[in-house]
Amino acid sequence: MVLIGKSKFDGNRRVSLIKKLADLMDLIDGDEVQYYIEDGEVIVRKKTKEYPGGFDLEGEEIKERLRDYEESLCGVPPEEFADEDEARRYAEEQYAKDKVTRQLLKKEMEKK
Repeated sequence: MVLIGKSKFDGNRRVSLIKKLADLMDLIDGDEVQYYIEDGEVIVRKKTKEYPGGFDLEGEEIKERLRDYEESLCGVPPEEFADEDEARRYAEEQYAKDKVTRQLLKKEMEKK
């Protein structure tokens, strides 16, 4: 799994796709995006046309573009921490702080 970008959840309960992902999926105005859950992960896919015989040619083309892009990024090692245990401890501390902040923000959103 490779991080390609991030976006924020807004006050209208929307999340925007980053431009790079929209480009890789060849999205244009009016295209439908579908959301799936598989093995605890959220999957975002462009709704594509299935041709007779069950062929999803556009879907196959998009998968190929996504795989190529993923492979182009895989060789970049994270440089923040040399020690994995140290990185894990730091991540757990940050997560605990972020979790408290998120709970407070969620309560504020529910008031609106």
